[in-house]
Amino acid sequence: MTGLQVQLRSASPIRLEAEFDCGAGELVALVGPSGSGKTSMLRAIAGLWTPTDIQGQIRVAGQAWLDTAAGVQLSPQERRAGLVFQHYALFPHMTALANVALAAGPGWSGADVQTLLARLGLAELSQRRPSQLSGGQQQRVALARALVRVMPRPITAHASTPETFPGVLLLDEPFSAVDAPTRQTLYRELAALRQKVSVPMVLVTHDLQEARRLADRVVIVDAGQTLQTGEPARVFASPRNARVAELVGIQNHFEGRFFKDEPGWGRLHWTDVASSEELGLDLAVFDKNKINDGTRVTWVLNGEQVDVMADGEPDSAVQPGHTRLRCQLLEVLSLGEISLCTLRPEALPSQTITLNLTSRLLRRLDVGAGGWVQLLIAPGALHIMPVRTT
Repeated sequence: MTGLQVQLRSASPIRLEAEFDCGAGELVALVGPSGSGKTSMLRAIAGLWTPTDIQGQIRVAGQAWLDTAAGVQLSPQERRAGLVFQHYALFPHMTALANVALAAGPGWSGADVQTLLARLGLAELSQRRPSQLSGGQQQRVALARALVRVMPRPITAHASTPETFPGVLLLDEPFSAVDAPTRQTLYRELAALRQKVSVPMVLVTHDLQEARRLADRVVIVDAGQTLQTGEPARVFASPRNARVAELVGIQNHFEGRFFKDEPGWGRLHWTDVASSEELGLDLAVFDKNKINDGTRVTWVLNGEQVDVMADGEPDSAVQPGHTRLRCQLLEVLSLGEISLCTLRPEALPSQTITLNLTSRLLRRLDVGAGGWVQLLIAPGALHIMPVRTT
């Protein structure tokens, strides 16, 4: 089996309950707050973190790097894992060429290493030490060093398809310490690399936009546990539970009760928690037959699927199945082309909705703080989750 499979459990010194996979040629992002265990998972894959009570397995390209049931635990030197650290971790007394050559296996010659540096735009900088390189240049050297660990030999010139190697590339917030232009350059280099090399790539990041931009799949991590895995757009729009919704930065998180309606449709009663459950309003929602009639739920609103119209637009502008909601703009905070807007529903004044609206839209609607707008909420913009009772 190609790719990376991880199943790990540990209770000390930190709790760990991780399960995820990453196919050859795939980039998976581990996303979660600081201290959630993301870096520990990378270090465990590389063999640099092995608590005494660790249980489970790590397999790469069918080879067991760790299998506690079978008594297998390869040393870091036996694992073909390339790890790119956030702060590079280059040897300060060695040149860029020497830093990379030190990690290269017997299949690499000095000329091969020099060629790799040239591919990463470092040909003229190979004899410089880290202190003589910019942050972006140091990051390229760190990436080259990781690659020679993963690949037993150089990439074949002019290969028509990505070459598969039995290793894994581990990226621990590699772009967080460089400026925005350099970050964009490194993104391009990573994309170009994926066209030439087919290895599992695991990226640790706290930047949700970076995960959305780079990753094929994301793994949401909290307190050492993997909570949800999936394509970024799906996970960010349809979190598994309230904690995942919080971790992916969903601001519009509410409570209510779900009722079944005609086949395929349901009714979400948005609870006015400041008053009582009897007060509120109803929103049309798809019924996927996963939640029983009358179930208490938490739910999130995906602002990207909400249209905003001028107050007083005719009912003919409302699409079938959409909910029309009159709201007052309480606050408009301009952030360049985007304005962070807080809105209060007329029918549910104890609640507020946060939307990112373009300044162009606000100018077209000729509305500001204190004004009124109409929200058109598509059924797909609502994602509902049962309330946990334990």
